[in-house]
Amino acid sequence: MEPTTKSPYRRAKTWHVALSQMTGIMQMSFYVLLGYASYIGNLGYAIATATVGLLITLSRVFDSVTDPIIAFLIEKFNSKHGKLRFFLAIGWGCMALATTLLCNVFAGNFSFGADETFSNPLGVTVFILIYALYIIGYTFSSCVGNMTGNILTNDPKQRPMLGVWSTIYAYLSPMIISAVIVTVFLTKFGTPVFGPDGTTVVDHAFTNEVFFYSNFVVVGVSFLALVLSCIGLTPYDKPENFEGLKKQKRITLKEMWSLLKGNKELRHYIVAACSDKLTQTMGSQSIISTLLFSVILGSMVGSTIISLVAMLPSIVFAFIGAKLAGKQGNKKVMTFWSWLCVGWNILFTIFIILVPEGSAAHFGLPLVLFFLLMLGNNALKMVVSAATGAMRMDVVDYELYRSGNYMPATVSAVYSFIDKMVSAIAPFLASLMIGIIGYTGSKIPMAGDTCTMAVRLVTAGIYCGFPILGWLLTVLAMRKFSLTKEEMEKIQISIAAQKEAEKQKEEGTLQENTTEQMVETVQESVEPVDTIPTENPPRQDE
Repeated sequence: MEPTTKSPYRRAKTWHVALSQMTGIMQMSFYVLLGYASYIGNLGYAIATATVGLLITLSRVFDSVTDPIIAFLIEKFNSKHGKLRFFLAIGWGCMALATTLLCNVFAGNFSFGADETFSNPLGVTVFILIYALYIIGYTFSSCVGNMTGNILTNDPKQRPMLGVWSTIYAYLSPMIISAVIVTVFLTKFGTPVFGPDGTTVVDHAFTNEVFFYSNFVVVGVSFLALVLSCIGLTPYDKPENFEGLKKQKRITLKEMWSLLKGNKELRHYIVAACSDKLTQTMGSQSIISTLLFSVILGSMVGSTIISLVAMLPSIVFAFIGAKLAGKQGNKKVMTFWSWLCVGWNILFTIFIILVPEGSAAHFGLPLVLFFLLMLGNNALKMVVSAATGAMRMDVVDYELYRSGNYMPATVSAVYSFIDKMVSAIAPFLASLMIGIIGYTGSKIPMAGDTCTMAVRLVTAGIYCGFPILGWLLTVLAMRKFSLTKEEMEKIQISIAAQKEAEKQKEEGTLQENTTEQMVETVQESVEPVDTIPTENPPRQDE
């Protein structure tokens, strides 16, 4: 039997890709709402600001522990209808129930005692239990979302495009939902904040009613995203798409944990991705947004609108990032554009420290500079995010090449476990740092607070300084990352040849040296590379 000349690459239809990645909209809708957890906990459950930060930190530790457990369940689960859509539905149900209980059922039924420094014990208990339910649901949905790319395509030129769609959804949906919360519900149900004249409303403070109505929007939008993503995944959510190079035995917990030790590329990827996640999670906390948008710039509504407008043109850079990643490789793109992010955020830091107070309240040069800085920051991060998502898919395929086991859920879980353990400290660090400048007990950043230099320095440090540190760590990690564009071409060729050889072995038609011949013939369907693996893949890293 002649060796196959079938291409090693499989591609998904564009509209399937676009719909399948709407899992990001579903996740981020709930994530945006729970980004206001400091306010929900403080106003609705009588929990001190620093305590909320600590609770969220502890809950994310719990979140990280659930990742390998849920990944284990996903890897073990098999049905003739696949697995992705089933677990997506479970995830959405848990998150929708949690936010409804948190914002619509129990909120407002707790109050501070005589000393508002101490939290309401019952409020803390209820908040923890509901938040844990949300975490379980989010873990199900995020684990499945991380698997979809590998199931849809292994084409190195198409994979970054998956990152384009996921990046667009991950950035645009939070901006839109945040804008609705701030411009619609905050202005309608928030507490008015009056200017110096005592009659002019300059801003609004959060109330329980803001989150009560916001949850209806979040649940509705996320459900629509769930349905559409399931439609996009249906043609690919099949048992045969979850098979490895051989008759893969059930993945054990021991094999899951040995993955981190054996796969050095995963370790480098974790350092690069997790460092960014930690530092940018700190800057995305709602209390930091309030300090920047409301306290320093003077208008939460105006600043949020500007941020949204600045996001829209930057979406173009997601496509630019995908094209560059497909042409140059994910490693080169992540390294170069991380350096650009560092430089840009140094400029943003200077702006936060020097910008006149209340600049967002009226049109002028500071407002224009703020728009340009937000535009540039969003655009640069778009490129890095597109490459980061595609790189995780490469790591999954490298594990298939290295060990013969196809473990997309496990790879994602190991990454997520460490990512969440590290980023869990983000809310606590943010709360701790603003506590240094006076936000302790029941006191939380609100419109109308005094803008001091301490406020500027802490805001700049959290919003820009820590992300700069994250990008520098990314650059260092990429120095030892070996999965270049050329190396991934070799890996995909080898995987395709070995799958065909395994198929022929089962059929009893495998000839001597067939694997080597297949590698050579499969290689003819892709761009030539200098060296092609002609032997079985190594079972451990050098």
